[in-house]
This record gives sequence, C-alpha cells and structure tokens, in this order.
Amino acid sequence: MLAFINANLIDGTGAAAIRGATVIVDGKNIAAVSAAAGAERGVVAGATVDAVAGMSAGAASGEAKGLTAGAAAGMTAGAVVGSAAPVPDGATVIDLKGKTLLPAFSDAHTHFGGTDLLSRPGLRGRDGTYDYALNSAVNIDWGVTTVRSAGDYVPDIISFRDDIAGKELRAPRILTAGRMFVAKGGHPLYTVYSADEGIRDNACVVCDERTDIDAEVEKLACLGVDWIKAFLSTANKMDYPNTVPRLTRETLRKITDSAHKRGKPVMLHVENAADVEEAIELGVDSVEHLIGVGAVDCVFSDDLIKKAARSATYFVPTLSGIKAHDGMLEGAEPVYPRLENAVKKMADAGVKFGVGCDSGIPFLPYGECVHTEMELFVSAGFTPTETLRMATSGNAKLFRLDSAIGVIQPGKLADIVVLDANPLEDIRNTRKIALVVKEGRIVADRMLSQT
Repeated sequence: MLAFINANLIDGTGAAAIRGATVIVDGKNIAAVSAAAGAERGVVAGATVDAVAGMSAGAASGEAKGLTAGAAAGMTAGAVVGSAAPVPDGATVIDLKGKTLLPAFSDAHTHFGGTDLLSRPGLRGRDGTYDYALNSAVNIDWGVTTVRSAGDYVPDIISFRDDIAGKELRAPRILTAGRMFVAKGGHPLYTVYSADEGIRDNACVVCDERTDIDAEVEKLACLGVDWIKAFLSTANKMDYPNTVPRLTRETLRKITDSAHKRGKPVMLHVENAADVEEAIELGVDSVEHLIGVGAVDCVFSDDLIKKAARSATYFVPTLSGIKAHDGMLEGAEPVYPRLENAVKKMADAGVKFGVGCDSGIPFLPYGECVHTEMELFVSAGFTPTETLRMATSGNAKLFRLDSAIGVIQPGKLADIVVLDANPLEDIRNTRKIALVVKEGRIVADRMLSQT
C-alpha cells in the first residue's frame, strides 16, 4: 500500500488543483483521495525496509525499482500528513511536498511496432522489435501508461497486449486495431511502406471490389481487436503531387457498419477537410490527422465545424506528427499553420479532441511526443488544465476506459505520474517526471532511488 501525501493534485477532471492532498493506493487501485485538513497530525508510516524491498523485488520484470534501506527510511521518517484521510497502518508513505501528482498520460495514436528512425523497418512485430522492448520502456519512462495502436502486426500486437495485462509487463496497456484497411495501390502500404510484403501480409487488409468486408471485419473481431482502422486518402507522399487509389465511400460504409455491428469503434485516417466531412457522415468514432502534409483542401468551413461539434466523433489531429513532417514534401505548401487554425476554431465550437501523436513514424519518438503534443495544444490556445484533461480523462473516454483510468478518484486504477514541477504554470513541466505508477506499481523512479 502506498500513501502519497502533501501533493499538489491535478485530478484529470479539469477541476482546480488541490494543494496538500493525500492519495492512498491499495493494490492496483486508488483507495482514497482527500484534501488537507485544517490541522496537521503526525503519522509515521508502518512500512518496514523488508516491505519496501518486497514492493520492489520484481523491478527486472517491470515492477518498482529497488529501494535502498536509506531510501525507505527517507520516505517514512517523520512524515506529517495534513489530510482528512487517515494513512493506513503499514502503508509506505511518500511525501510529495513541492511536487505535483496527476493521472498518467496516454497516446491516442501510435504504431507500436514502428520506429522513429529511418534506419529501421517502418513496422514490425514481436520478433522484429525485440518484443517491443524499446517502445514499451520509453513510453513508461515518459509517463505514458495507455496507448491506442492505429495499425500493427497481427497477431503479435494482440498477444503482446494480452501479455501486458496477464503478466504485468513493464509496458503501457494497449488498445489495438490490428490490421489496417487500405486500398489496393493506396496509402500507406504502397506509399510510405513501399509495398513491404511483411507489412502487407501481417498489418493490412488490402481491399478491392472483390473483398468481403464483413468477413474481414469478422476475422479481426474474432482475433480480439479493440478498434477497426481504415484509410481515407489519395495522398502519395513518396511521389508528390501524384495520387494513389482510395477506399471507396461504399467500402468505408461497409467497414463502419460491420465494425459497429460487432461493437467495435472505427478510427479513420483522413488528409483534408473534405475527408473530415465524409468521415463525420460515415459515423466513424475517431478521425485521425485532419490535415495531412501536402494537403491543399485545408479550409474548415463554419458548417463543417458545426457538423463536427454536433457529432459523437472524436478528432485526433496528431499535431506533433504533422509538424514534424511539414515542409518535407518538395513543392507542397506548409499545412501546420492551417491545422493549428482549424483546431482552434473547432475547440471554440466544442469539438471533442484526443491527444495522439502518430508515434512510430520517423522523427516522432515514443512517449516524449505526447509531451510535445500537449505543448502544441497549449500553443494552439488550450489552457494547461484543458490539455491535461484531454491527455488523461479525455483520452480515457475516447478509449472507452473512463470507468477504469484517466482520473485520480477512489476505485480507479492507480495510473499516476508525479512531477517535480507544476504543469499548470508551464505545460513543459510535464517532462519533469519523478515517478510513474501503473496499476499501483512504481514502474519508473527518478525520485525515491535518489533519496
């Protein structure tokens, strides 16, 4: 059991921060949350050095890092709890005076088997990524404990997702779409992935007029995917400004209807304003990117924005992904300023956003890009409070996991980040990570082991 005391608490709901808060973690869950009472009372934690060692013995398999006897003593000696909630006997008390506690972050758009390096294959499975080792570790180290995979190798990503949950690996929990529905000759398989046979055979459903869409969706549903992913794009970023075939509207309708019939939400890659309007009309659950690099149809009309606001759809603009590649296509006009403007107008209209990066593509490092994404949302006019809410409880609602994660409340899973500085004062302070807790286990530590 862990007792975080004297924390500056940002609970993820968008409410004002609470100073001097206490958060009790029991097992995998948050047991209690309370603000400081008017009177302080001294409480000495009952955790022994042996108990702390037991908490951290599994560090190699993804549990908390080992703490020394000195660190344990530093955590427990003379701790004062200014809280209405009592600290249970035997709890390990961690004093967070001067630090901020908030829900762990999430990435709503990743390709978990990808890479940010041009020197590596664009997408691979468990064998080709050393069991996703690097991508798992860096996400956790950056405080990202949940990701949504927007296209990866099958069955690899599904079996790894299940291993994370069943074996408590040091990795973020994963929701995955598995194979991506793409047009024959279309993006991204025949453009950025250069018709790679491994990606074709393991990560794509290549569609033409003969494809039985309902059967293909059924296969993925039976495998246990969480989402269905499709592409609406004619962009050819490898041969700009020439275009490639796209999935027809009828095919996209079949994909959407087949997925919804099986209780699976749909995420749709788009490149421009017309694509966004088509996505809304199709009734997809999540629209990815909004404006792609090289797009020319970048004006979001007032009517389109009203349609977006009235819809149940979430929009994931992947600001960091677009910004990282903007200007790289010879002959293409920059699109990032137009994307930022569209996001501002949509925010003013009440459109729902997700915080996702497109991590797993070049120049976009896993984990860290979530912090870049949050900074770009703030630059686009969102407050730090709004941005942190979107990256925590907002994404949890998009993921349909809001009953379990996204806020610091009793009964929720204890996915927690502790920061050395207050992100409400400067959103860049989200990078100053002291501790990461996933389901009650300390999985990254730059604080206690330094005591």
